[in-house]
Amino acid sequence: MLEYERSILNQAGQFFILIVMTVFAKVCSANMNETNGIPVRLRQVAVIRDGAHQETIALEVDGMYYIKGTTVYLQFAEENELGRVNNIVKIAPDEVTVLRSGAVEMRQTFRCQQEMPGHYKTVFGRWALATKTEAIEFRYDERRKQGQLFLSYELMLEHERSGRHTLTLTFKGV
Repeated sequence: MLEYERSILNQAGQFFILIVMTVFAKVCSANMNETNGIPVRLRQVAVIRDGAHQETIALEVDGMYYIKGTTVYLQFAEENELGRVNNIVKIAPDEVTVLRSGAVEMRQTFRCQQEMPGHYKTVFGRWALATKTEAIEFRYDERRKQGQLFLSYELMLEHERSGRHTLTLTFKGV
């Protein structure tokens, strides 16, 4: 695998974790409004292991989340080296779907203990992704409006194992 492809894959994996954690935080908040988004501040620490290689990446981002019926949506925009990327995370009772558009196009669904297909596309090409989510641990303090999510999953790029990803996301309403 080329170093650039590995970088793209790792970036996609980090984004997946961030989205998943943010959305679970949203689901557990009892004071959410179906029409008005609620702002949140997130801190993500991702650890990516691929053989003997390990990389740790930290990220902070502001976003909005919404609830509609039993489905939670997280929406935010980011700038990366390729340009602006719009992100939507849809959390249904049995799955999480991440949608990205703009400089990066991506669709990935996560279900615990299942391998789920997806894709990642940039101006450099399109790659088939797959994730198998191994663990999800979530804590939320309604009184303090803060929580933490831990996620562990295996990521494959073009049917090649790309590494084991763990993510710890700490979040707080702003």
